[in-house]
Amino acid sequence: MARYITLKTSLVSGILESLASPDDSSYFDPIRMIGFPQVAPFKYNYTLVSNDECNKGNGNTQQDSATSMQSIDVSSRFKSRTRTYQLEYPSSCSSTKNCTPFGQEYRFLPSFVALNGIQCLSADKKLRFLLEFQDRRYTLDSQSFNPNITLIGEGTWNGTKDELCIVACRILNQSDPMGSAHVGDCSIRLTLWYPAVRSIKNTHTTEGQIWTTKTENDIGYFETIKFQSFDHSLENYGSKYEFTQMEKVRRFCPTEKHANGQGDIYPSGFGYNQDMTFDMSVKHNNMASTGFAVPIFVGNRVYHLGTSVDSNRWQEAQAPTTARLTPSDNSPLTISYEIGFTLNSTSGSGISSLKLSSTYNGRVDLSAEGFYDDQTGRVCMIGCRKLHSFGKNSINASFDCDMLVRFQLPRTNGDGGGFMKGSIESLRKETDVLYFEHLDVLSLTYTATAAKKSLWRMDLEIIMVLISDTFSCVFIARLLFHVKKRPETVPSISVLMMLILALGHMVPLVLNFEAMFSNTRVQKDISLGTTGGWLEINEVVVRTVTMVSFILQFHLLHLIWTAKPNNNDGNRKNPWISEIQALIICLPLYIVGGITTLLVNSKNNNYTIWDDLRSYAGLTLDGFLLPQLVLNILQISKGNALSHSFYIGTTFVRLLPHAYDLYRGPNNISHQFDRLYIYANPRSDFYSPSWDIVICCGGIVFAVIVFLQQRFGGRFMFPKKFVEPAQS
Repeated sequence: MARYITLKTSLVSGILESLASPDDSSYFDPIRMIGFPQVAPFKYNYTLVSNDECNKGNGNTQQDSATSMQSIDVSSRFKSRTRTYQLEYPSSCSSTKNCTPFGQEYRFLPSFVALNGIQCLSADKKLRFLLEFQDRRYTLDSQSFNPNITLIGEGTWNGTKDELCIVACRILNQSDPMGSAHVGDCSIRLTLWYPAVRSIKNTHTTEGQIWTTKTENDIGYFETIKFQSFDHSLENYGSKYEFTQMEKVRRFCPTEKHANGQGDIYPSGFGYNQDMTFDMSVKHNNMASTGFAVPIFVGNRVYHLGTSVDSNRWQEAQAPTTARLTPSDNSPLTISYEIGFTLNSTSGSGISSLKLSSTYNGRVDLSAEGFYDDQTGRVCMIGCRKLHSFGKNSINASFDCDMLVRFQLPRTNGDGGGFMKGSIESLRKETDVLYFEHLDVLSLTYTATAAKKSLWRMDLEIIMVLISDTFSCVFIARLLFHVKKRPETVPSISVLMMLILALGHMVPLVLNFEAMFSNTRVQKDISLGTTGGWLEINEVVVRTVTMVSFILQFHLLHLIWTAKPNNNDGNRKNPWISEIQALIICLPLYIVGGITTLLVNSKNNNYTIWDDLRSYAGLTLDGFLLPQLVLNILQISKGNALSHSFYIGTTFVRLLPHAYDLYRGPNNISHQFDRLYIYANPRSDFYSPSWDIVICCGGIVFAVIVFLQQRFGGRFMFPKKFVEPAQS
């Protein structure tokens, strides 16, 4: 047995076979197994890679790598997680001929490569890598293993060139049933480096290339493939940014003199927050797509995205900066952004030219640089997009830098909504083939400051929901006791009213039932940090109390439904006749109100028909006493059919959200995040200062009328000639 394991002897293969008969239902065909297990460091010998091997190169390695990489910890950098990069092929690669390390038998060009460190020797800065190629990034993130398009290699950090050098080999005969799979053809090389200088046309934190030591006439030769980062991981060290479009920026983004006397505070551009990073929606007419915007540099200082930046690198980034144009504190900051979004496949011809910059499935990647005024929150930049002339993977690309990008960042103080608004527009003439129509941009995520305020609001709303539902349970229970104590009141209680209230408790349970079993719904909408789990627990409690309210309300509905007599009783007519008459009167009112709501809100682009119906359903619940009021008129009823605590208390519960909305104010409602409103959701009822007042007044009037009806008779408000003696 060999004392050491090497790359070529590290492959483990086997076959999993079924012992059952081929005719047995549990039988399966033999399964081939291949893997590269991690072994003890002292048992593995790196035999393929060395600094001498890396220094040979192929003559194409760029020498602009950062110079402060001597202290890099290769093991922690590449073994901590899988690093995924986007591949770029030469313009001649219209097919797989001489373009991939896997030969012509594989008829697709992978779009991504992932470096997965599986073995590390920290002292010598050497690693064993799996190089996995795939056409979709998400399959790489799931760490799939396909030996047909996977390389195994050894890598080391080359301190002379400040780059990672990998010698890679193919896995041969991996499908041979006789078990002859082995590692061979180690002619493949990969180098990776971190550019020392970045610019609007070169924003990648990491670059590299893959090539072969074979000649063009050899079998297995392929042309050099370049790759680059795209995930804004800030894994480079000591990089700088060169602003190249500032003259054009000055023409289209003139500096404004201003005095910020309103006390508004906007993101500073520096520090440890994410108030300038956001997901966004890009809109054109009725089309919308999602994307992101990430600050890269402010002046010559890297924008800090979180705690993932290495401490050594961050210390260097804190070097003296020239972020402002002049020493004046009121001058704008220079800033650069990376922006990406995916165009809808049905987008109109007005923006079809943007698809020229698509790198995968309609994705558009922009880089921009310009000014940021931290006194007003305005960002004005010139943007560039890559134009590929020879297909989506061409490396011979030009740039369209005739784009104007504007953002208005939200203030971090006060009661602002916490959302960014902006635009992307072409500076070209409409007749130009590269012209595209104006695009509106709206952020989809809260800023860090707004998120903290939202958490406080959500905690308050959870408490209010618990209080409201608890009171609902108490008021329903009071009516249950009232009905059991005075069963003669049942014929005078509206079944339609009870049905509306039961649906009001049931629908939120149906629409939000996933909240009782999922711990990811809120986190998908907003990053809540360590408080997200606590919020989920509170939501489960809310749904539980809501379910108790629904069960009690449904029991009350069932009790009243079954207790109502089905025939005439002496002088009293069948109560179901009055119920049907009340339904005939109320139903047209509900239908007319719903149609009116749809017509009035048809021009509101923020709402859909479903949103309008939800809001109208909330209004119907607010007026839950209408069927009871109509039934009292039809039956000329008198007496306490409903307990005072039930209809007065339920009215209070229904009107409390509108009183809270008046306190909350319209500026605190963000319709983009209506799912995060646990109480007084702006899409589940009519919420505005005017509607709040109207609904509160209407609810109080209905409660007063029912009180007077139970005291003086169902038709007390009519002239005496319409009032008949109340039935005993």
